[in-house]
Amino acid sequence: MDFYFGKNSGNSARAAFALYEAGAAFTPHALNLPGGDGAAPGYRALNPLGKVPALVDGEVALWESNAINWYVAEKHPEAELLRPTAGGRASLQRWLFFQAAHVTPAAMAVNRELNARHRAFWRLEPDPAAAEAGRRELARYLPVLEQALTDGEWLEERFSLADIAYAPHLAFLVESGFDFGSTPRVGAWLHRLLSRPAWQRARGLVFDYY
Repeated sequence: MDFYFGKNSGNSARAAFALYEAGAAFTPHALNLPGGDGAAPGYRALNPLGKVPALVDGEVALWESNAINWYVAEKHPEAELLRPTAGGRASLQRWLFFQAAHVTPAAMAVNRELNARHRAFWRLEPDPAAAEAGRRELARYLPVLEQALTDGEWLEERFSLADIAYAPHLAFLVESGFDFGSTPRVGAWLHRLLSRPAWQRARGLVFDYY
């Protein structure tokens, strides 16, 4: 497998996390997105948006981190990152949609305001109005995760792609000092999640500031 990723990219870290959890053999290729690598014609042929990550495995070429992770989990069933039943897989997939459509956009809006290092790397300007909207949205979304963690350590019956999906962008908030005091189960879940050896390896690959 060839894994194309960007430094300091949360979406890249999500896919790297799954690759390491699955024990997949892959060759990493770091792209300098601020430097324009994503606009190179060769890479655009792989990912028409010029974003990261992307994965090539023989004739299979994928972009979008959750699609990459699903493929990796299907290819490595021994890692047990999916659920064994149709209902279980649908339940897991619900968490991926919730992450991508709701939690990550809100978290990124807040992180953009809190994290000067992140702004500098991606050449962003603060957006206080967006950050406040993100906080209001997280006040709605984090209790959903809190409720899901009432009876267990993970979003599904065991650790899975559902948990992996949330790691990078909520880790940005942890780094930025975001207060998870009103959702203590989410805070404890993030500690478990970010302590996993596979996340430590993904963090070391993707992020420059550790």
